[in-house]
Amino acid sequence: MAQQTTSRIKLNAPLGRMPVLQFIPPAELAVDRTYQRSIEASDSQTLIRQIAQHWNWDLCQPLVVARRETDQGERLFVIDGQHRLEAARLRGDIGQLPCVVVAYASAADEAASFVHLNQRRRPLKALDLFKAALASEDKEAVAIAEALRDNALTLAPHTNYANWEPGMVSNIGGIQVAWRKSGERASRYAMRAMAQAFQGQVLRYAGTIYPGIVAVCLRETKEADRFDERRLERFITMLALRSQEDWRKTIMLFHADAPGGYADSAASALLLAWKDAAGTPAPIGRPRPALTAPEPKLPLAPFPGRQWCDQCDRRVSFAEAGGCRDKRCSIRKEAA
Repeated sequence: MAQQTTSRIKLNAPLGRMPVLQFIPPAELAVDRTYQRSIEASDSQTLIRQIAQHWNWDLCQPLVVARRETDQGERLFVIDGQHRLEAARLRGDIGQLPCVVVAYASAADEAASFVHLNQRRRPLKALDLFKAALASEDKEAVAIAEALRDNALTLAPHTNYANWEPGMVSNIGGIQVAWRKSGERASRYAMRAMAQAFQGQVLRYAGTIYPGIVAVCLRETKEADRFDERRLERFITMLALRSQEDWRKTIMLFHADAPGGYADSAASALLLAWKDAAGTPAPIGRPRPALTAPEPKLPLAPFPGRQWCDQCDRRVSFAEAGGCRDKRCSIRKEAA
């Protein structure tokens, strides 16, 4: 039998003593303020009130507790879970809490354990939270997922763009913000514009560009029920004629010129580019920096929807035709 070649990690000997699971009344638990974080800040107090108000045993993970010998005898100090402890005390009807009790040689060892527990805890990213909300059938998450699917976009499985497929997005936090502030209609048009303008590309800079696309879509739909199809095709073409990297550089110039939120910089950059391409009023109060490339003057789309291309052997949109680099493409000449 051939020897297995799969490499194995080198395992160190286990450290410490195996903990004990106990149910302990909140009154018997203490907190060592010499190394624990303060809970007096407003965000901590808000979190404690929320936990107390919406107490859910399904979400109450065991507290990590240290058993320590003191001058007053044996005491139990909470290493991890003081927000849950304070919430239980605030309610007054939680008789006991699940605790993992560990014996440490000293308070210094407890503090070291506190540091290790917090350093190894990976915070949840917006992508992780959205997937969880989607799994729980949250209405907003479901609606956003449907809008992405309708526009041939999918959620990226992670934030490493090097392993994404074309059409994958990870900027779900920005998509959610736009959905809430700009509305479903503008967001759907923005998804469509981004998907068609950068069709077949890995959307590496979607998080930077998308707020600007939404800003244009919101302006176009603010006084109407829809984004006029001919203008939408022209907007998609405007996006497609420049690379994602080029749009990102332009947005970074706006950000450097007037520091603020990146979403505001993206909105200013795209709105000004759209003003030049379509005569849309520009935002007030933002100077225009030098751009990395001339912004093209685009005619109205000569054809709506899609048209057959003999060179591509398929139907293509005006945006795709405008971005085509094949000199033999007859539709490209019409779009240009």
